[in-house]
Amino acid sequence: MANNANIIEVKHLSYAYGDDQRPALDDVSFDVHAGEWLAIVGHNGSGKSTLAKSLDGLLPFTKGTVTVAGVTLTPETVWEVREKIGMIFQNPDNQFVGATVEDDVAFGLENRQIPRSEMVPRVKAALTEVGMAEFAQREPSSLSGGQKQRVALAGIVAIAPDILILDEATSMLDPQGRQDMLALVRRLRAQQALTVISITHDIDEAAGADRILVIDDGQLIEEAQPAAIFARGERLIDMGLDVPFPVKLQTALKQRGITPPTTYQTMAEMEEWLWQSLSNT
Repeated sequence: MANNANIIEVKHLSYAYGDDQRPALDDVSFDVHAGEWLAIVGHNGSGKSTLAKSLDGLLPFTKGTVTVAGVTLTPETVWEVREKIGMIFQNPDNQFVGATVEDDVAFGLENRQIPRSEMVPRVKAALTEVGMAEFAQREPSSLSGGQKQRVALAGIVAIAPDILILDEATSMLDPQGRQDMLALVRRLRAQQALTVISITHDIDEAAGADRILVIDDGQLIEEAQPAAIFARGERLIDMGLDVPFPVKLQTALKQRGITPPTTYQTMAEMEEWLWQSLSNT
């Protein structure tokens, strides 16, 4: 669970690509609490992936500050900050550098000059943790999408960062693969006290977070717990965002002249409300 300490602090962050008139990020400020799962959602082009890359120093923002575990991100401190963050992207193929799964997981440890005597057991333990130990000698290109993301996650487990950023990391997986990946991340978060930031289109992934940030056209427009965010269902739909099925159902009922609950309801709560409403008619 989250506590009151901030592991990331973002203040007045702005960024524009090239000569674009409209900034990809426009004066964004927020905190990330140590140990929490924070979801960042927004339509395509909203700026959420730009924000993720800014946190890791992958984009050279010129306005604002990012502080990670007390270290302010600058060109001089970028490698110190990256020691604290593990990042998994949408397409794992873009991350693979090793000839085998084992080599790939070892890459981050090699960069940190970890002795081989320590590296070998850490790689094995990481692959075992994500259920990929039997694939250690396989070429990454021979794996399925879900297996590739597990290997990418093993690379994060091996270096044991404080923060894990999932940048649309489940978007290319099938529904079962997505569920498996998220369950694995939740387990690792509990075991290693990870702080998780997920940049996502998947509303079920966002619903499992402790808190959601909504980004629209480079600006932070909403920040609340999932239930409070989803209670603004029609506004989210207007922004081109997906919403949970109960919110879609509430909207459809309103269009038919039926007044559903005004607060966000889970599927079970909506079923209960519908049964009660039908029994009273």
